[in-house]
Amino acid sequence: MALYLGLMSGTSADAVDAAVVDIGQGRLGPELKLIRFASLRYSPALRARVLAAAEGRAGTAESCALDVDIGRAFGRAALKAMKGLRTAAIGSHGQTVWHDPARGATLQLGSGAVIAAMTGVPVWSGFRSADMAAGGQGAPLAPIVHLPMFGSRKIDITVVNIGGIANLTHIPAGATYLSQLTAYDTGPGNMLMDIATQRIAGKAYDKGGALARRGQVDERLLRRCLAHPYFRRAAPKSTGREMFGEVFFKWAGMDNPRRWNADTLAALTELTARSIAGEIIKLARRGESTDRVVVCGGGAKNGYLMERLAALLGPRVELVASGALGWPAKVIESALMALLAFHAHRGDALDLSSITGSRGLVRLGNLTPYPTAYTISNSLKK
Repeated sequence: MALYLGLMSGTSADAVDAAVVDIGQGRLGPELKLIRFASLRYSPALRARVLAAAEGRAGTAESCALDVDIGRAFGRAALKAMKGLRTAAIGSHGQTVWHDPARGATLQLGSGAVIAAMTGVPVWSGFRSADMAAGGQGAPLAPIVHLPMFGSRKIDITVVNIGGIANLTHIPAGATYLSQLTAYDTGPGNMLMDIATQRIAGKAYDKGGALARRGQVDERLLRRCLAHPYFRRAAPKSTGREMFGEVFFKWAGMDNPRRWNADTLAALTELTARSIAGEIIKLARRGESTDRVVVCGGGAKNGYLMERLAALLGPRVELVASGALGWPAKVIESALMALLAFHAHRGDALDLSSITGSRGLVRLGNLTPYPTAYTISNSLKK
């Protein structure tokens, strides 16, 4: 086994998570052990710039500057997690600012060259673009790590990751290959709720779902939101801020945030719960049943959202947070990046045809070797 470092910042664009994971190839697939986790928050100014880019408000010069500045933030997170440890390679997701699977286009900023220069470790990145070049959606990639973390010989598992966007991975009992899984983005996760909470209460997120719990679901608004065409689209499918960010509120006729209140937030929370539960129910109807739902991502901390999911799924489905199974929610996506670096470093080709829709076996990632004759400049140390 060897140590690999994974770096991740999701669609919430609030921090870089870094996980050092000991990974080796076992008889039934990769075996993972978490060694260290660290997180480094974006400065308010950098986060504002990222969100502006994700909303199409950054020109060429700003996008170039962001690529370097985000790379520096990723490099600092890497150094924080690696302190005293030697890693074989780094897997960096970068910061997604645009994702358009219909055109085969996706953009993650965060220069791999900057990260490699700061750490002295080779960096693998560009995982989504490699999948899309092979005809895939480029997302979700989380099933690659969900299988070794949560797969069971005896029961059918659905892993639900609730980040800014929510995605699910259905793992049938006894599955050992990625081609046996079904996975896709279900729609909004925390993103719409976070935007509304900021507008209503001036807070980054609705802690524990306390504000939504005080509201009454606006059923008319909820029906309008659930009519979005994405929810009727067949898998494989993926989405992001360009569909379920600010533009969604305009689509839903919610472009007067001064009228938003706890009822609005309750409706948006219900939208996330129903869109996730609805997909799990659809899977069961077509023979892909679920005995246990494992919830990870920031949404696992929203007690009200978890209660709504449990109520919608019913008593026959066990609902557990990933932390109860040994993998804290905040760790999983950065551990995924470590695992992708492991596969890329070995030259492994993955079959993601049932997940992203890519054609045949695909090798994910672009390599940036570390510059051996490079002295880190003062600008990179800042």
